[in-house]
Amino acid sequence: MRCLFGMAASCVLTLSSTTAARAEPNTPQLLGLPAPLAWQNRPATWEAADGKSLTLTAGKKTDWFVWPGGGYRADASARLLFRTANNFMFSTQVNVRAQTTYDAGCIVLYDTNTAWAKFCLEAQNGGGLSVISVVTRDLSDDATSYPVSGTSVYLKMAKADDVVFFYASADGKAWTIIRKFAFASPDGLSAGFSAQSPDGNGATALFSNFQYRPERVDLWKLQ
Repeated sequence: MRCLFGMAASCVLTLSSTTAARAEPNTPQLLGLPAPLAWQNRPATWEAADGKSLTLTAGKKTDWFVWPGGGYRADASARLLFRTANNFMFSTQVNVRAQTTYDAGCIVLYDTNTAWAKFCLEAQNGGGLSVISVVTRDLSDDATSYPVSGTSVYLKMAKADDVVFFYASADGKAWTIIRKFAFASPDGLSAGFSAQSPDGNGATALFSNFQYRPERVDLWKLQ
């Protein structure tokens, strides 16, 4: 268990590569995704509508990032995770209601607290939202890909053996490859949803149209 400093009753289950997920009270059940799901940092609020959508509201100053030059390490973003198959595909539509720069809704891939990745729709300095990705191996490697029109985008990750691809799409049909990287764990990985508000007072992310396939897919197939 881990407890967030300054947040009463916020002790939550921490998933690790050596700890199996256990269902907790007040945990969403989402159609089409492996059970049980487990919190790794609770949101300020959450709602699951008939198991077909998930709304996460991030609390104030909630970040998940390790500055590449060191000196800043944050692990407070709300996350809901499930254990994946060794090879899999996971996608969802993300809609973000942002108030401040870096407010975001993300899908995430987790091995340990020093080996993880997130793929987000994130508010930018100049206004608007962009697709961004972060791959962390002790330090974070952060990349901004492109701005989106409106407040919604489809995000997808797929893993085949030791390789992971991130993809984005405006309509959930025609996909663009955003990032390719090596990511493996002998003990298995977890994936799921996250919301963050690093510099703000909170942000809300709505996730819908979940798809999960526990099988090897063609990483280069874009439809």
